[in-house]
Amino acid sequence: MTDASTTAEGTHEATRSRAGCVGDSARRPDGVPKVRGSFAYSSDLWAEGMLWGSTLRSPHPSARIIAIDLSGAWQTPGVRAVVTADDVPGNPFYGLEDHDQPVFADAVVRYAGEPIAAVAADHPEIARLARDRIEVTYEALEPVLDPEVALTGAPLHPNGNVFRHLPIRKGDSSVTGDVQVEGTYELGMQDQAFLGPESGLAIPDEDGGVELFISTQWLHVDRDQVASCLDLPPEKVRLVLAGVGAPSARVRTSASRSTPACWRCRPADL
Repeated sequence: MTDASTTAEGTHEATRSRAGCVGDSARRPDGVPKVRGSFAYSSDLWAEGMLWGSTLRSPHPSARIIAIDLSGAWQTPGVRAVVTADDVPGNPFYGLEDHDQPVFADAVVRYAGEPIAAVAADHPEIARLARDRIEVTYEALEPVLDPEVALTGAPLHPNGNVFRHLPIRKGDSSVTGDVQVEGTYELGMQDQAFLGPESGLAIPDEDGGVELFISTQWLHVDRDQVASCLDLPPEKVRLVLAGVGAPSARVRTSASRSTPACWRCRPADL
């Protein structure tokens, strides 16, 4: 918004209003609440009569799952549902590019922290207590920790260990310069430290669908993945954007979306 005024020399001078001008640096509406610690993330969501979830994750980077005993969790007062890979009603895999990541590990574990089971209970402490009462018998395997070994080693995934071979060639390889540098460079794993944990709130709809309040960057992609895992038509899965901590690749994963929604596969227990 600008106002034109005439100076003594007869020229026009633009005076800028300070309310929403083009070129102004806009203040982020979530900036102050995040600095003060009052911003509501998806983990702060609440609904009347809601259940709280907790996920049991593998302590091993590589292992076979021999047996899972859920009896201890089911016997915990206040527990409404305990789910594993056997309870996923639709596609047990999801992924942004290829649907190759299990919602819950089934038969094998491929990384430390992979979800094995989830518990829904009346209170978060009850959910965590029941989670710790789940007994999993593992056969620990030697993990593959070197990408060079993974290229030629036994396949860890059904389609092999190479996700994509993408050669990059540019320029004339026969041309040399005065200085040539050649070496092998190794970098450690990098991950984002975004604000707010991965979390979500799943509310079943009366028509058999589900409404998810989640932190994500890819609502449409997550909707399709969750619908596939729950064996629902996409129009019966509605996603609402909750408080986002940061724009990062980790925020795009759907594990935290699929897991709470999968509690719907045991409606008699909810």
